Amino acid sequence: MPKTELKNVIDIFCGAGGLSAGFSKAGYNIITGIDNNENSIETFRANHDCEPIVGDIQREGAISDIKDSVSQNGSNIENVDLVIGGPPCRGFSMANVRSDSAEHPLNELPARFLEIVQEINPEAVLIENVPRLLTIADGKFKESIIARLEEMGYSTTHGVLEAEKFGVPQKRRRVFFIGHKSVEPELPTQGEFKFQMPVTVKQAISDLPELPTGGGGEMRMEYSPNNSGISEYVAKMRRNEKKSIVMNHRTTRNQEKTYRRFKHIPQGGNWRDIPEDLMKNYTNRQQTHDHIYQRLDEDEPAKTVANFRKQMIVHPTQNRLLSVREAARLQSFPDDYHFKGSSFNARQQMVGDAVPVNLAYSIGKSLQNCHATSEISSV
Repeated sequence: MPKTELKNVIDIFCGAGGLSAGFSKAGYNIITGIDNNENSIETFRANHDCEPIVGDIQREGAISDIKDSVSQNGSNIENVDLVIGGPPCRGFSMANVRSDSAEHPLNELPARFLEIVQEINPEAVLIENVPRLLTIADGKFKESIIARLEEMGYSTTHGVLEAEKFGVPQKRRRVFFIGHKSVEPELPTQGEFKFQMPVTVKQAISDLPELPTGGGGEMRMEYSPNNSGISEYVAKMRRNEKKSIVMNHRTTRNQEKTYRRFKHIPQGGNWRDIPEDLMKNYTNRQQTHDHIYQRLDEDEPAKTVANFRKQMIVHPTQNRLLSVREAARLQSFPDDYHFKGSSFNARQQMVGDAVPVNLAYSIGKSLQNCHATSEISSV
């Protein structure tokens, strides 16, 4: 009899836990996560009711560590229904335009991910990555992932999803592969939320306290005293936050010369709006990306928030970079999701690397709907 209910989840390459947060919100039970970054593990542990694994899945004995962790969290590997994960995408990203070769070391990680899936043998699997994975090496990686899943007995689907259609105030594109052993899986076409979409930058972050010109702020701050008329999206993001405290609302402190650049950038503008005499250290302007010094348009969803410090993403109305909490809001992390780690830069990187929570939630709900359809048709 086909198994149509998925409940217990392992998150491989879990990062700060965006995928897990979305699936947990959709009603799944997160058994454990695994990542080799201790900052990510600390954040995952702080926000999920399970003990994650610090480790590299490429090393000998990785599957044994996963089985041990599952056991320590009160389950066993046979109870795992779904394995999810996003093998690190830097080998496929536009920032690595020379990595189209199959020999790029970071491009080996999806294959290793699938080896772990075969060992665990779950009912279903979800793989997340950047859309570039579909075309590099003449489509070799896309074809190999699909072929490998089918060899393991999974029916598959894949496609690129646009985050702003799924309750995320950000224009972010990600490719997802789903494999299922009992049903024909489907990707969602849009999210279902009780707020208007697409969510704009203003609707997502305008209630947060103003920060000093040029940057700064504190790890713990109170919400602005005048919070009347907050958006429906913000109301959802605040959910269980207690005592009017907002965490991680801190941003990079910039030098005076950087602050002077900010003043010249209109909403929707970028480094090209800055006078040349203030950009003398950018010697090769032809190779400067348009996303550098980009000021967000408050009436639109944000552009892709990756490493927003290195991108120099500028607040729509204040002359400073985004705070960690603002970037987390644009990734649809709720305000009670606290980012830990040994450094401020680590927290910035974790937020930028994460899968948006509402996008993950929509995929999780779609899988449940697929199950319900299968159950009805089999009666």
